[in-house]
Amino acid sequence: MLAFIVNQFPRQVDAYFLRELRGLHESGLDFAIYSLLPAPKGWKIHEDARPLLERTVYPPNPTALSSQTLSHIARHPAQSAGIAARVVAGHRTMPTALAKSLAILPQSLAFAREMQKRGVRHIHANWATYPATAAMVIAEITGIPYSFSGHATDIFIHHAMLREKIEAARFVITCTKFNRGYLTDIAPEHADRIRTVYHGVDLPAFAPTGAPRHPRLVLSAGTLRTCKGFDDLIRAIALLRDRGCDAELEIVGEGEDRAELEALVRSLQLGDRVRLPGYRPQEELIPAYQNAAVVALPAHHEDHFGIPNILIEGLAAGAPVVCTELPSLAELVEHRESGLFVPERDPAALADALGELLADPDLAARLAQEGRRRVVEHFDMDQTVAELVRTFQAATQREAA
Repeated sequence: MLAFIVNQFPRQVDAYFLRELRGLHESGLDFAIYSLLPAPKGWKIHEDARPLLERTVYPPNPTALSSQTLSHIARHPAQSAGIAARVVAGHRTMPTALAKSLAILPQSLAFAREMQKRGVRHIHANWATYPATAAMVIAEITGIPYSFSGHATDIFIHHAMLREKIEAARFVITCTKFNRGYLTDIAPEHADRIRTVYHGVDLPAFAPTGAPRHPRLVLSAGTLRTCKGFDDLIRAIALLRDRGCDAELEIVGEGEDRAELEALVRSLQLGDRVRLPGYRPQEELIPAYQNAAVVALPAHHEDHFGIPNILIEGLAAGAPVVCTELPSLAELVEHRESGLFVPERDPAALADALGELLADPDLAARLAQEGRRRVVEHFDMDQTVAELVRTFQAATQREAA
């Protein structure tokens, strides 16, 4: 059996990971999901998550968790002290991450016992931060080997103990060639265990419908945070209005910056042109991609390192994309060939690009067609999941031998 360790399952974000889990489930791979946080309450979740809930293991209640932790420490004092000391030393310059890492140690101890009972042969952590820390701890306690996936801020910003995790892991998966180069620079002697597997997309589900698109609708999606550049998008729509372009904008998602974005919409008198409908599960977001004239994400470089899934999904659905030139995007988007790049924090340039696509359907169609071709070639979920299946089957069979 394979064990996936995640921060929380299910989540409203990480739709790409849910697609991978669904594909692995449909392949017949035997796995369980270990969620470091309890099950969310009151959230509307993706439909694809429901069949996986019965495979999900959550931490014991706080009383049982405390009892199990104290029992383990009493039986293995030296090991417990050594693990805690390593975590403290590895996070000495990151106090917030240290506190969170220490907080997940009890869950790690509980999961270690549960995995041994289940006969888990390999552990894979999704994200290089707390899930990978938990996997490393469980591997030390049980001897079960582990691997992890690193994606974005978890390897570029919140990178405590990253080299140590690479050294201890059987293999590392990352979602772009750019990321692989970065990880290889951190641990060059382990380059052979660092692999690139793109985040795949369900091409039939996202395929263009052939129905007419909304000719003026710009779509974006993501957590409502400053780093996404949503404020620049709103200002760009105001500029287009002032130029006589009747553009509309819909930003799908939730987050801490909702109030500020709503205030910006009011201040620019865009209530009839800009909508923030909140979170939508993947099955409701796909029709929005298929209806949009343009998909846009003017994200900030310092907080984005992989290929934003909204751009893969938008192109899969046949919409042209406008985006900032993030480090990994050259692996998908070529300016004026499969999308348009714009400078960061530049609403005027963003308005120019959006206005050009809205005014030139032939250009929009050409960019969208080439963009979808690249998605079909490199981001087909059938291919990416098949690669993951081969990787994880090899890992579990190796331990069974």
